[in-house]
Amino acid sequence: MCNHFPYSAAVVLCSLPLLLGSVRAETQPCSVAPVEDYAGWGWKSWVMKNGLITLAVVPEIGGRVMQYDLDGHPSIYVNPKEIGKRYTPSQQSGWPNYGGYKTWPAPQHRWLTSGGGWPPPPNLDFGPYSCRIVTDTPESSVVRLESPVETFSKWRCQGLKFERQLTIYRGSTRVRVEQTLTNKGSQKANWAIWDVTQSIVAHRGKADYGNFWVYFPIRADSRFGQDGYYVMSGDKEDSQWKSNIVPGVSAVQYLHHGGKIGADSDGGWICYVDRKDGYAYAKTFSFFKDQAYPDSGASVEVFTSAGLPYLEVEVLSPLVDLAPKQSYTFVENWYATRCEGPILEVNNVGVIKKRLTVQPLNDDSARIDGAYGLFYQGEVRIAFQNAEGEKIGSGKSYPVSPPVQFLLQDRCVIPRKTRLVELQLYDAFGRFVGTLDSTPNEPR
Repeated sequence: MCNHFPYSAAVVLCSLPLLLGSVRAETQPCSVAPVEDYAGWGWKSWVMKNGLITLAVVPEIGGRVMQYDLDGHPSIYVNPKEIGKRYTPSQQSGWPNYGGYKTWPAPQHRWLTSGGGWPPPPNLDFGPYSCRIVTDTPESSVVRLESPVETFSKWRCQGLKFERQLTIYRGSTRVRVEQTLTNKGSQKANWAIWDVTQSIVAHRGKADYGNFWVYFPIRADSRFGQDGYYVMSGDKEDSQWKSNIVPGVSAVQYLHHGGKIGADSDGGWICYVDRKDGYAYAKTFSFFKDQAYPDSGASVEVFTSAGLPYLEVEVLSPLVDLAPKQSYTFVENWYATRCEGPILEVNNVGVIKKRLTVQPLNDDSARIDGAYGLFYQGEVRIAFQNAEGEKIGSGKSYPVSPPVQFLLQDRCVIPRKTRLVELQLYDAFGRFVGTLDSTPNEPR
């Protein structure tokens, strides 16, 4: 059982207080619908909502996702100079930089048949995609996008085609992103799927660039040394590259400098954070240890623009051989929550800013602390396990919701045989989602 300190468990950051039991009643159904001239962009968009997040997909400009907001807070950069414009792909196409999220084949350096890696293949990048609603129920909404086949001989990507399926869920900020690459050509192809999201790096009317960060885990045996990344372009000593901000996590602080880094990260996550407003947007994905990755083995990359104000949060799949008519699908999950960082870990439940600690007090109780952002509406429950991994008790439950940061500061009476203290998340419908955090405990 748990007893409150006077300050209790806190949920903060400009949100109304949550009452026990209120989260479940606040879940809103999912919906998706096409909207003409959404947000005044001049494009027809498919808009997905569930009361927590808004996702706007624009098929006619390469099937881009141009909006992923939590509680009205924007995360995706939209280039104002390209709003409403359309271009016809051709052998002479350049690159219209709309912003948003898109997919490219990787590696970039072998895009062109004549050698070189710019511009991207136009049909895949900005050609008109088809879009259809697959599912629209209160519990989930799904749209599927399909690109034209790349037809121009200037690009080695000729014969490739992309499909993307996006799913949102009730009571969560989760977006399941299924990215499929198909070889429609007559020859064998070898490519990776490269996901690129352009993210906002300044608040409206300001140039407060230093408030925007990207965090990613680094592997202990990284081929790039103790930093866990290598500088692909730009100054290797640039102050925006932040090595080991905590053990096992490196970062980028956007400073409006140009450059790019790649990391052979095996942790399966990358997280962009607006530290001023306290919002975090994460991507999680599977890392395939025994498979080859493009760009010297990079699974995540961060690009920083010195011109237009944006950065890119990028995830790469392994390289795959595709016979004619063969497809490969690479799945990510996107999440959003309130947390100003630093981000120490991302899992399928939330982000960790401060890890769970248990400090014994003079009586049979202990002080517990931690700081988190959650991806689901529901409640966090404290659970106690013995040395055999059996649950031997539970503590207090705390209502949680993605628009509210969860600061845990409480006192618990811990069963005497407890060897592990866990924070377990149950969604608004009482279903177990996963473990947010845990810490060992030495019985007294």
